[in-house]
Amino acid sequence: MDDDAQIALPLGAQFVDALKSSPVADVRALAETPEAKRIFHAVQYVMEEESVPNFMHSALCAMSLPVKAPKDATAPVIRRDGNISLIIQPMERQEPIGPDGQFVAVNRGVPYGRHARLIMIYIMTEAVRTRTREIYLGSSFSSWLRRMGITNTSSGGKRGTRTSVQDQIDRILNCQWTIRWDDDVPVSGKAKRGEGRSQISQTQPMRAFAVNDMRIVNQYAGLRTGEGSFVSHFVLSEEFYNELLKHSVPFNERAIVALKDSATKLDLYTWLAYRLPRIPQGTEVRLSWHDLAKHLGNQASTMTKFRQSVRAAWEEVSGVYQQARHAVDMSDLVIKLRHADKPTKGMLLLQGEAKATRQEKAALIEEAGLLRLHSSDKLVPKERQLLFPKSGSLEFAEPELYRIGRDFGSNNSVSMMADAFRKALGDQIDVLSGEDLKDRWKRYVQKWAPPT
Repeated sequence: MDDDAQIALPLGAQFVDALKSSPVADVRALAETPEAKRIFHAVQYVMEEESVPNFMHSALCAMSLPVKAPKDATAPVIRRDGNISLIIQPMERQEPIGPDGQFVAVNRGVPYGRHARLIMIYIMTEAVRTRTREIYLGSSFSSWLRRMGITNTSSGGKRGTRTSVQDQIDRILNCQWTIRWDDDVPVSGKAKRGEGRSQISQTQPMRAFAVNDMRIVNQYAGLRTGEGSFVSHFVLSEEFYNELLKHSVPFNERAIVALKDSATKLDLYTWLAYRLPRIPQGTEVRLSWHDLAKHLGNQASTMTKFRQSVRAAWEEVSGVYQQARHAVDMSDLVIKLRHADKPTKGMLLLQGEAKATRQEKAALIEEAGLLRLHSSDKLVPKERQLLFPKSGSLEFAEPELYRIGRDFGSNNSVSMMADAFRKALGDQIDVLSGEDLKDRWKRYVQKWAPPT
């Protein structure tokens, strides 16, 4: 790959580099257009706080779902990456939707779009994080959506957020998922001269595991949008769960939230998170745009439009996958890739020289209005106190309290426990802070029985 100085860096990468040496206000002023302002806020969002990791199976990073509804939604999606194949087969299900309540065969079709991707990331993150095949979604539809970073939970109707997420869960649950791979070594000797890859693979033993038995604990009869009336559990197949623990790819949770409104951006981010850390140091990988199109779910009508949409996505992805900002060159007809570290953490958002004293760093952070740094420099202004928010979601207002509720609350809805905690403490909630607050909140959520 050419030297970094010769590569026209995408806007997100430029913002990251600028924030390493310039005050936030000065860099923000460079974002003049609405698109530039949006990208800047995404970059700052990832850089300003530590993040917990999210996970997804490597095969689903290498091969994406459709970005939009296919023309034939009931046709299977079949993708291949080297010796790995992903097959998503929509299945019929009997539903009591006839004129007199008769059961009718319904095929919901394949999952697609941003909500399907977020749901899959959420399910697999919970499986890896909790080390269990049972995935609890929460006791209310709204709280579950907020945990995924989807805040517009009151939007119902045919095109509303609730309806879209509900539809994608239906599709995910009613598809047979198969991830299949060929062993790399032929059973009987070496390939003969002129023998193609397809011929070799026919002599190889096939191993496969399927997610077609991804199921729920309670009887599934379709989702309803009323609070507390939707399905609360998934149970992953044991074989898929075991493979997920071995082949999960880590992401930065805040990056997923920043990119949540675009399926193409999520696809590019997760694919790069899977691909770049596997490239040996000092090695350059070249990829055609046709090859990249086999990985991403973008259904652009022409290769020109595909390149345009992916390059536009890279403008922002380069800012939230900050370790990769100099490792990808999409400026030519051949894509060039180099090694980048896993995107599990954001870069350090710190103004001033690297050799500044601890006191100088604290002063700079305080002046910039920043509250949190990378784990290597956890400095918090003195006036910053951990308080329990009087309303709203803990996930964004106080992530530390949110994680306590999530990890020790027996899979109960964090929002529900938070509302009960506020009511139980009454006026005391105004004076409880810091370590005392964390200890009190932890003991409170530990007393909650697991949901039935």
